Amino acid sequence: MIKDNYFTDNKDMLLHFNELIDWEEIVKEYEGDYLEAKEYQKTGKQELEMAPSSVEEAIDYYKEILNSYGDLAGNEVSPHVASFDSEGLKYENGKVTHPEKMAELVNVFHDAGLPPAGFLRKYGGLGLPHVVKGLLLEIMYRCDTSFAIAMGSVVLASILQDICDEEQKQRILPKLIKERYSVTMGLSEPDFGSDLASVKTKAEKRDGKWYITGTKRFQTVACGINGAPSATLCLARTGSPTSGAKGLSFFLVDGKDYEIAGIEKKMGIKASATCEVVMNDAPAELLGKEGYGLTRYVMGMLNGARMSVGSMGAGMSTASYFESLKYATERVQFGKPLKEIPAVKRMLDRMEREIAGMRNLLIEGARTVDLYSWRNLRGKDEGIDEKTLRRDPHILFWNTVSSAMTPLAKYYNAETANSLCYDAIQIFGGSGFCEDYDVARIYRDVRIASIWDGTSQIQVNAAIGPVVVGINGTGPFGEYLKQKIDGITPSAELTELYSGVKKLVEYYKGLPDSKTKEYYSVDVVHNVSRFLIGLLFEEQEKKIKSTETLAHRKIMREDFNVDSLGQIDAAIRKLSRVK
Repeated sequence: MIKDNYFTDNKDMLLHFNELIDWEEIVKEYEGDYLEAKEYQKTGKQELEMAPSSVEEAIDYYKEILNSYGDLAGNEVSPHVASFDSEGLKYENGKVTHPEKMAELVNVFHDAGLPPAGFLRKYGGLGLPHVVKGLLLEIMYRCDTSFAIAMGSVVLASILQDICDEEQKQRILPKLIKERYSVTMGLSEPDFGSDLASVKTKAEKRDGKWYITGTKRFQTVACGINGAPSATLCLARTGSPTSGAKGLSFFLVDGKDYEIAGIEKKMGIKASATCEVVMNDAPAELLGKEGYGLTRYVMGMLNGARMSVGSMGAGMSTASYFESLKYATERVQFGKPLKEIPAVKRMLDRMEREIAGMRNLLIEGARTVDLYSWRNLRGKDEGIDEKTLRRDPHILFWNTVSSAMTPLAKYYNAETANSLCYDAIQIFGGSGFCEDYDVARIYRDVRIASIWDGTSQIQVNAAIGPVVVGINGTGPFGEYLKQKIDGITPSAELTELYSGVKKLVEYYKGLPDSKTKEYYSVDVVHNVSRFLIGLLFEEQEKKIKSTETLAHRKIMREDFNVDSLGQIDAAIRKLSRVK
């Protein structure tokens, strides 16, 4: 892997940070009236020491965090990731052993205080908005997926900030952070993956305490990292066997109370422990309210999970691009560097503009989550009931928009990453098919992106409803698109693309039945994703200061939109023939 600071060496990421992101908007949503900074001035609470008191201070703080992530990931971890993959994991008698160097570097991140990126400062977290978390996750996934997961799994517990009462949060969250827990999401079972409403793991209450019996599959780092503690956030049935989704609740189970029955042998992410967890009357703590496990809590986690995979797609694609560009610059064939051969240059150019588009979608998706989630969380802390918060016009609008944006980002970035990492192998030729270069490992690792945290097909099902309504110009997503379009003078290509997307949706609405619509829904979601990326490209151009950068971005945008026009035309032809 290229050794460098993975934040400062990425010109497009820096462009977003320095010029394209509206920090006034994001900081206002996250910091509110800078109450934590004011409290620190009064009380001197150590956990609030880094709370900013202005937009400028917040920007400096976020940049410092990203620079630290970029430096450690790119300069300290990246030289070792190939050995993590080749050495892999060892399982014996219920114990999983990670590569020693990997565990050592995970602790380097802990010593620097970096893993709790998803937690509020008052619980010992870094206090970062989703936009910043999206960027730092991209940095980590560019470095290595197995390491990113091992280092950052505790962030899964940030869902407790939304669902638990203050006593639980103050008791549980600082402990998980300080004691360096790995945290896994106990959802899937041997017989039920996507069909979570049917899970069988059973929770029983005796003498006021809960105990869980059952088996969970695909539990990432449920074993902890070489002796460090672990816990699972377990979905279990508190209702009758036929109670469906409403009979499921959410529990915290400590790793010392369950058994690791084995680990999966996978084609990729070989240094990431994917465990089978067996619980036999394991003590557990109910999180939040009984019966809300799937319908409220797991579903409420989806936006964060989707955006994490959006970052993964962008990060792994960036790794493939930089490695390919380096190889194509150094490798000489037919008397010239590979990158000067038109067929290779075509692949490199596509990789660059697609990654820029993925980053657009990632950051915009994170923005939509920021614009409702922190206001909602502050309202809960202030004692405002959930029904009142759900009816708040601002929260309702952006929550609804994010319900379209986050599955679009997860779907598009995961699928596109698979395509771009495929092209990286092609640029390397026969060498790329060998394990001597990192692109082979990245190609194996990226395949999981379109599977976990909801397959691409599930993301399409989640996005199609709000997307169709929005393209028709109605609902919050429709108003969101209207605001975007009204704020620019769209190019001829974008105008044509918008007309094409509307035409495609009309054909989709005219399909004869629900099964046929589900069959073709991916064509709509894919093309709306590309239209939205093109729209974001054009919206950003008025913010770019450098004429050279602007000229290059315009070329990327034009080429991207022309590619999109070809794809939308094919989709329209396809749907127009369905009777």
